[in-house]
Amino acid sequence: MDYIKKIPAIRWQNGEFEKVLEKTVKDENIFIYIDELQVRKFSTYPKDLEDFCIGYALGEGLIKGMDDVVSIQIKDNAIFLKTKYNHKVKTNISTTEGEDNQGIIYESLMSDSAGGWRSELKTIEPVFSDLKIKANDIINNMAVLTDNAKIWKETGSVHVAQLIYGDEVIIREDVSRHVAVDKVIGAAARKNYDLTHSYICYSGRMPADMIIKFVRVKIPIVISNAAPAGSGYLIADEANITMVGFVRNDRFNLYTAPDRVLLND
Repeated sequence: MDYIKKIPAIRWQNGEFEKVLEKTVKDENIFIYIDELQVRKFSTYPKDLEDFCIGYALGEGLIKGMDDVVSIQIKDNAIFLKTKYNHKVKTNISTTEGEDNQGIIYESLMSDSAGGWRSELKTIEPVFSDLKIKANDIINNMAVLTDNAKIWKETGSVHVAQLIYGDEVIIREDVSRHVAVDKVIGAAARKNYDLTHSYICYSGRMPADMIIKFVRVKIPIVISNAAPAGSGYLIADEANITMVGFVRNDRFNLYTAPDRVLLND
């Protein structure tokens, strides 16, 4: 299905204007049903939805890996995920926090990225990985990300995320940077990649709620063309995640856990 459409606009340039048709993405509302938890609502570019659902569940701490998935089904604009934990809504707590009896802790807060849900962590466990990358890899992989952002080039309406695992590269796009990241994480999990030896490049800011995804799935390096938020920096620093931002042309800023970047090679 073609999710690109044309919309009318007036283009102004140097004092002159004309009526044009511009391309944009037909985003849709998607609903995720995970076990017996409250439904989650997202505005997405509705492709690669299984990748998105798996990546979202991993980032929320609702599953630890593909072995926890009992079934996943897509029906129209709804995704149904059954896990071996059979998560249920807790009715005896006054906050939005919950802990299932299988030992996976999850919490949700209101947010725009998930139509009303976003994760927090009660405790932060450092991410340990011996993965190292060269400084030039950062520049080159951001160029690859830009070159392969097909929907973005056509419409400018989406974010793009890229996961690198050895010589393997996964690229996904979505109207939400959160969902684009969820999609590459989910795709990598479905391929049984060792996420502790992978890293992610994406477009968009790096706030705490994004960095928390990487803490949960143990991805050690995150790279963006944009800036970190103060909250994201604090999480990355405490979790021993290598945070790289403002990747532009031949420069970048390295904020936390710098030992994973070989600056002189």
